[in-house]
This record gives sequence, structure tokens and C-alpha cells, in this order.
Amino acid sequence: MKNRLEIAREFLKENGIIFITISDDGAHYLKVLADDIFGRENFIADVIWQSRKSISSDGLLSISSTHVLTYAKDKTAINKAHFKLALDIEGFDLEDELGKYKIEPFDAPNVRENLEYKITNPNNGDVYTPPKGRHWRTTEKEYLSLLERNRIQFGSKGLTKPQLKVYLEDAIEAGKGKAASTLWSDVTPDTILWTSTDTTTNATKHQQAMFGDVVFENPKPENLIQRAIELSTDENDIVLDYHLGSGTTCAVAHKMGRRWIGIEQMDYIEDITKARLLKVLEGEQGGISKSVDWQGGGSFVYFELKKYNQDFLNQIMAANSKGELDEVYADMAKNAFLKFWFDKNEFEKDENFRSLDLDQRKELLISILDENQLFLNHADMRDSRYHVSEEEMNLTDLFYGAKND
Repeated sequence: MKNRLEIAREFLKENGIIFITISDDGAHYLKVLADDIFGRENFIADVIWQSRKSISSDGLLSISSTHVLTYAKDKTAINKAHFKLALDIEGFDLEDELGKYKIEPFDAPNVRENLEYKITNPNNGDVYTPPKGRHWRTTEKEYLSLLERNRIQFGSKGLTKPQLKVYLEDAIEAGKGKAASTLWSDVTPDTILWTSTDTTTNATKHQQAMFGDVVFENPKPENLIQRAIELSTDENDIVLDYHLGSGTTCAVAHKMGRRWIGIEQMDYIEDITKARLLKVLEGEQGGISKSVDWQGGGSFVYFELKKYNQDFLNQIMAANSKGELDEVYADMAKNAFLKFWFDKNEFEKDENFRSLDLDQRKELLISILDENQLFLNHADMRDSRYHVSEEEMNLTDLFYGAKND
């Protein structure tokens, strides 16, 4: 995990953010590791996501949450005004001659002496000062201006303490959302942006709707990923997920108008991940589709890494006899990347190898393959020994954006 996080940090732009989901078992070890890589000063929060709603009796406590460790590459480069949740228009359910609005407290936490003045309710003459340990949100001069412009309310009947009227039009103009909390819970599924995050159960139902079956265990819900993307990116930014799984991150990024890169090493990527993303292009209506008015469209490019030692590994596993295995080894001895300590001459004289059964021979041959060379390096692709086609080289150059001369 350490080397992957180090590379991930290098990929981040200066104001980039990484979200790492992990269970209780490893969260605190990962926190120490991530502090070392990203710097404790760049730690943003340990967000708690309510990933499970049902109660399990398997253990002493029912595990209902997952950690989302959140780090910046450089926290000082993040614009706090932009690190907000999207505007929740459902809160603006009141209306007067000035338009739709919602009510917020006119007092705020902490004591600030310059914001502690008396306010008189013009309807009944009652005088108010900020509650203990709090202050008014504006100076007295600004308050009087708000009062004159009908931005202050004294309760629904005009008889209580002052409240601030926040108009939807003003909020939209100011780009005002709300700060994200560190508890992302399942409140009310399928509401407008940022009022809830679903559980893995609801994500599984979405998966069943797409494929007719449960094809991936414990998928993440789309609105969990939506929240992370909304907080940390703008349209056309690049989102990277190098543990792509069932493809939730890229599906959400695509629906939200972001560019994306997804990486997965498991074989199910063809039948699950790629198939899901094709459904996204077709306009599937699960997950966040309705909330972002997703109608389909766009495209993506799918590449597989050129196998090298991985091919030898596959041949070893597929061998059904010692004779077949001998043929694989003969090819390995000439062409594979083998461990630095492997001595070919000594190995071929070793009579102990001949006494091993088929499975033991397979295990030994796998152990001498260099696992760091399972796939062909970009820099080696023009070496004729690796049989890379002209089409593969052209596509690779196009992908990396530079000619490999």
C-alpha cells in the first residue's frame, strides 16, 4: 500500500485531494502511514460513512461504519470557499414577495465582543442579546441594513428572537453550499444533492437492477462517491481510482462531467466494470442519474496492460503435465524476467526438482518469476523480443501523449 499511496500523491495536483476508504481493522495503521506520506499537516478528516444499516449479531458489536481518510496534497492550496457541499435547494421552502428563502439562526458560536449588541423586536419591544457563548452574525450596522431590506424575521409570528432570512437567489449568486461534516449517514435516500449517502445495501440493489444479479460484493453507493467528487473537483477535472472494482467512481465521475481514469487488475473488469460503464453511456437511470439529470452520452477508451511475466504465470497454472511444464520452463529460461538470485545452471542440475509433483513444480517456477515484471514496461515496447504490434505501439504512444523514439 505504501508505494501506491506515494505514487498517488505524485499524481495529485497541488490542491488535489485523496479519499481512502477502509474498515476499522486497518484504519488506524493506515492513518499513521498516510500521515508519513502526505504529512500530518495535510490531513483533512477521518470521515465516518454509515455503510451498513442492518444490525449483525456475528460479533460483540455490529459494525455499521467505514472510515474515509481524507488528505490534501497541500492543504494550504485548497480554497475553503470552494470546499463546500452543493446547494440544497430543498431547504428553501418559504416564500415572500422577494422570492424563496429559508430561515437560519442570527447568532453564531463563540464570544466576539464587537458583535454583542442589543436587538429590539420592533413588533413587541422585547430586547435580545446573543445567547451565552455566542455572538450575532453581523455588526450592528449590517444588522440594521438587513432589517431595512426585510432580511430579518422575528419568528413565524414576529414575536421571538431575530432570525436571518437567506434567499435562494442570493445563495445561488454567492455559490453558497454548506460545509461537509465528518459523519456521512444514510438519512433519506434519493433526495437532492448532499442530504444523504446510501449504504452498500442500496448500492447492491442498484447493481441488481443493472445486471439482474449480485455480481460484486459490497459495492459503494454512487452518492457517496458523488459527495467526494463534489467537494474536491470541478467539471472537466480528472478523477483517478486505481482500485476501480465495479466501476462506481468512474460511473459517477462520468455522470458529473469529470474526466476519469480507472485501473483494475482483476479479471472481472471485462464482465462487470466495463459493462457497467457502457450502460452509463447508454443513459442508465440508477444511482445519481436522476439527481444530476443524466441522459447518457460520452465515450471512454479501454486498454489492457501488455502481459509479460504474467503470460508465463498463466501458462504455468494451465499446465496439465510435467512435460507441458518443462516446455514452459524452457521458454522462461530464454525469455522471462527471473529473480536476480536465480541460477539457471544450478537449477537445471538440481535433482530435487525432478522429484517434485506437478503442483510443487508449479509453485517453484512461479517463485522464480520476477513479479515486478508481470507486465511490459512502456520503455521496452520497441524491443523486438517482446512482439509488440505496430498498432499496440501507436495506441500506447497516443495514450501517453508522447512519441517513444
